[in-house]
Amino acid sequence: MWWIGVLVVMGGLVVVGAGAGALWRSVLAQEHAERKQLVSWWGTRNGWRYTRGSDELLGYLPAEPFGHGTSRDVQDLLQGRIAGRSALLVQFSWYYLPDAEQSSSVGTSGVRSGVRAAAVVELPGAVPALTVRREVAVDAVRGSDLEVESGRFNAAFRVVADDDRFAHAVVNPRLMAYLLDHEGFSVRLEGRALVVWRDGLVENGNELGALASYAAKVFELIPSFVYADFAADERGTPVSAIPADVLGDTPAGAVHFLQRLTHRGHEIERYEALIEQWKVETWTVVVKIAVPVVTWPTLSLPARVLAPSWITHFDDEVPTGDEAFDRRFVTGTARPDFAKAVLTPEVTSWLASDPRAERTRITFLTEYLDPAPAGTIRHLKQAALCVMADGRLSDQALADQLTDLACDLIERLPAAAYEQM
Repeated sequence: MWWIGVLVVMGGLVVVGAGAGALWRSVLAQEHAERKQLVSWWGTRNGWRYTRGSDELLGYLPAEPFGHGTSRDVQDLLQGRIAGRSALLVQFSWYYLPDAEQSSSVGTSGVRSGVRAAAVVELPGAVPALTVRREVAVDAVRGSDLEVESGRFNAAFRVVADDDRFAHAVVNPRLMAYLLDHEGFSVRLEGRALVVWRDGLVENGNELGALASYAAKVFELIPSFVYADFAADERGTPVSAIPADVLGDTPAGAVHFLQRLTHRGHEIERYEALIEQWKVETWTVVVKIAVPVVTWPTLSLPARVLAPSWITHFDDEVPTGDEAFDRRFVTGTARPDFAKAVLTPEVTSWLASDPRAERTRITFLTEYLDPAPAGTIRHLKQAALCVMADGRLSDQALADQLTDLACDLIERLPAAAYEQM
């Protein structure tokens, strides 16, 4: 496969090429990057901001579940709102030598490890500590917990509270019914934080969306009177008061900001991402036009001027025969037949002479709509055209220029480009 630091949209996400003939250095790095792209893309489309977090972040959050393990690392962090309240979605890994209650894996060194995903919602007021979680085997030696009115609920859940009256007010029949119908989640209230979490790796935005929806429903089922009747001393830091440097900035590769618009009859998404190319991080603006009726093999057209001087060879390079075009662009694809169908003399002559294309990267590809928009089938494929250049979406002139260039290109494509490839 041919790569030259080109952004590729895959599954509604941006993946960054690492250089000619070398995409990723390890399978783990690839899996983490792809998950980050999926999660950040879902977050950006749904009003969340993906940031890198910091080592200090978990110390600002309730010890349960965020204190689990002797060592912890934030894997994914999104800032947004749940039920109109300031909220975080956090995925973190933990490592622990003693026995762990939750599902975990054990390496050859005997170290136990696992991953948790949690939604943290800022409450209207501080409340006593209350934990509601599924019973596990070791609970048999931990003594009794709070009994509620439902025998079925008592058999399934362990309830531990600082204030029994508060627990009975919160764990009401409606909340009990909801928790019984939705396995795998645990709930913690402490100070001004509602935390809902599950064990296991969250790999896409659909699962994060389910977690956020679950937290929103739990918040809805908490009676509003508890914030006045059981007001407690402040514990910890409300989500809205966590310092910005603790939440971190946007990491390389994550989608940072998204705009949707209709222009010249085309439905367009344009977004920015901090992209690492040849060990240099650069803000990049991407304009994408989806073509739902076909799928396309990957065809990349980066301007040669963007490549470092030490790159002299490109895998899967396909000369077009248009000397002016080939001097300006590298044509990379494993499907020369598709390049021939798309890059007609009219298209290459126009791109070779248009000053707007001078420092762009153009990519034709197929994306997998996962997570899928509401009402569509998951794993649905569609073709997409992406036109991108270094810059920020705040540069309106650049964003509009790339948008018009993408529209001009999609409108110039020959009929053969829309045949199933």
